[in-house]
This record gives sequence, C-alpha cells and structure tokens, in this order.
Amino acid sequence: MLVYIEFKFQKGNYFLFILISIILPIIIFIAPINVKAIQGNLDLSSAQTSVGKRFAKVFCDAKREGLDSEFASEYALNNTYLKFVAFPDDDEYLDNLWEFTHKNILDNCGEFVDINDLKELEVFFKEEGVIASNRDLYLPTFVNN
Repeated sequence: MLVYIEFKFQKGNYFLFILISIILPIIIFIAPINVKAIQGNLDLSSAQTSVGKRFAKVFCDAKREGLDSEFASEYALNNTYLKFVAFPDDDEYLDNLWEFTHKNILDNCGEFVDINDLKELEVFFKEEGVIASNRDLYLPTFVNN
C-alpha cells in the first residue's frame, strides 16, 4: 500500500520548513559526537566510583589493621575491581583516576600513610592501570580442540 502525502505550504510555513531542514541534520550528525564526549566523562566517573573509591577504602582499612603499604596495596588490588576492569589506553585517564584515588586515600587514612607510601602506591596503581589498559594482552586465551 502506497501512501501519498501532499504538503501544502502557506506563506508562514516556508520559514518553518527551512528551519527544520537545517536543524534536523545538525541534530542527527552533531549530537552523537557530543554524546561520545559525555560518555568518556561518564566512564571516568564510574571508574572513580567503582574502582577509585573502593580501592582507597580497602587500602585504608588494611592500613588501619596494621598492614604495611605493600601488603595493603596487594590486598586492595585483590578486593576491588581494579584487577578485573579494562581501562582505555590513555595516560590522562589513569592520571585522573589516580588523582581521585590519591585524594580519597588522604581523606580516609592520611594519618596512616607517608609520602613514600604514596609514591610507591602510585607506581603500583599505575602499573595495574597499564595492565588494565591492555587487558587482552594479559588474559590467557584458550583454543577449543
């Protein structure tokens, strides 16, 4: 069944038609680019919440229990999502995530860590972040026989 629609334009409708014909392509082609930019920020925000906050909390809990920084960082790694997530391969992303985590550690247990602990923890955290950025390179692949 073929449907035929006839548009009858009045004098005032030409302006509306031209306006829609200009705005509609902008919405269709420009909006997805903006959504992708916003999505990148959301990804960092969700990583900060699910990885950064959790890592800082578990690390601080371990430090309060009397573990040294090396064991506390390993404990935090094994009890957070940092070991299982895949990050984008972006140094700025890891730097921002570390800054967020660093601030949370200082806020939660700054009295239990010194500057050397934080430097070692930063190296550890970023090394794990690089592994998470290249997650497919570190996971074993199995071939079905």
